Amino acid sequence: MTVRPCRVWTDGIAPGAEQVARDLRHLAGSVAADEARLRFHRYEPTASLGRHEAVCHGVRGTYCQEAGIPVVRRLTGGGALYLAPGQCCLSLTLPRHWLGGGDTLTALMARLNRALVRALTGLGISAHTAFPNDLEVSGRKLGAGFLAIEAEAVLYQAVILETLDTEVLLKVLRAPREKLSAQGILSARNRFITLDEMPIRDLDMVALKEAVTHSLLRELALEGMMTAPDPVHDRARPPPDMPVDPALDEDWSASADCSWQAFLPTPGGILQLRLLPDDTGRVIRAAHFSGAVHVAPPDLFLSLAETLAGAPMDAAEVRMIRRLRAEDVQLPGFGPDELCRLLRLALGRRAEQGLGLDVRQANRLMVHRPDGVEGVKDILNRASVMLVPYCAKPAWCDWRHEDACPECGGCDVGEAYRLARERGMKVVTITRYEHLCRVLEQMQADGEPAYVGMCCRDFYQKRIHAFRAAGIPAVLMDITGANCYDLNQEEAAYAGEFTAEAELDMGLVEKVMVWVPRKPTD
Repeated sequence: MTVRPCRVWTDGIAPGAEQVARDLRHLAGSVAADEARLRFHRYEPTASLGRHEAVCHGVRGTYCQEAGIPVVRRLTGGGALYLAPGQCCLSLTLPRHWLGGGDTLTALMARLNRALVRALTGLGISAHTAFPNDLEVSGRKLGAGFLAIEAEAVLYQAVILETLDTEVLLKVLRAPREKLSAQGILSARNRFITLDEMPIRDLDMVALKEAVTHSLLRELALEGMMTAPDPVHDRARPPPDMPVDPALDEDWSASADCSWQAFLPTPGGILQLRLLPDDTGRVIRAAHFSGAVHVAPPDLFLSLAETLAGAPMDAAEVRMIRRLRAEDVQLPGFGPDELCRLLRLALGRRAEQGLGLDVRQANRLMVHRPDGVEGVKDILNRASVMLVPYCAKPAWCDWRHEDACPECGGCDVGEAYRLARERGMKVVTITRYEHLCRVLEQMQADGEPAYVGMCCRDFYQKRIHAFRAAGIPAVLMDITGANCYDLNQEEAAYAGEFTAEAELDMGLVEKVMVWVPRKPTD
């Protein structure tokens, strides 16, 4: 039987950029030496972006800069992380030709995550895996695994939370996703759990690393060899380049390039697309994909962007489908259909500009199409209900937390009520998340054909399961001003106790409502 050796060692704490460079060197080193390498390490405080994630979608860059927290991009996919010395990190590299035929991106990540779970359960920690790549205990996140399958080598990374400064994490990350649980929504703060919270005696990191090492080596039939950190022949080797779209480092929200933008939440993560039309508005000049997702091959998004550049709008989807069929594509948690839907959403900005909107306003629309094909004008033509968020009412308003509005003229919510009332629409002020769920359920029962509403983009992305469950077409408008996610007050907002004030974009609301016909009154 062929012995497949694996060097195993523990590094110390190092800056994020140095840890990324080490992973790059060891990825190449595994190929050169035809061996696997498993190293444990810790990071100085670092914001770690997924390989395919735009900075503006993953982290709060201004806070990171002010706090002196560097932002790095790792080789593996997935979403942004806050890494610090209180987390046990590991990187496992091995030659790709060691993989079996069934070791796809999804299958291999699941195998290695299950190996970590076996190590944890062997130590008395009742862990389990949660798709696509989390490690959980009682529904709370204890860690995660990440994977990249390159042309010649494989990199598996994992993080296990020993301790965690949740306050800093919530300031660093743009939007840590809450989790839907049997009891409701676990807030971002309560979404995580650490080893220090476990009721287990005498659990030390030496025992944890030994258990993890044994489980991973056994899963991959490797023979471990304890060694000193950083093999000598790798220390002087410059890390190879990691091809990345430069647009991922730009602020898409501040873009002055008249781009059309769209996003699509999927079980595998949120997908984002930015299209730059030419002067005629009929040809795609450039395209940029982003996502807190895993993909294989790792340069797939760059490849798709090249395919769309120069494509006529009407031929773009066909070209993308052909490219996807021509490659051995692996997309955990989504597929070609979702990528095509994302493209259609971005291309749809052209039709939405037909409502009299400028590019910025069109990008602020979130068109919820349960069947995936309805036009925005068709939805507005059938809209019978308007949903308004309570956070857009002034903090001083006695009606802020009431499902009503006196239309006193003191804020834009009253104007929105007036526009809806003139069209014979029902108007509901959403006072908290449970209220939204009840309202949508009742609308579904009443057979409401469509609705318009206002909410922030973060809320829609995080609560999209509620909108999808209702199955009702909608045109939602992004709100401005104070945002509970930006202010780290999502728990208060969820409970209906958010005190800051958001703002309706009345210019957008007025242009959209023009397309809602006045209903005949009895």
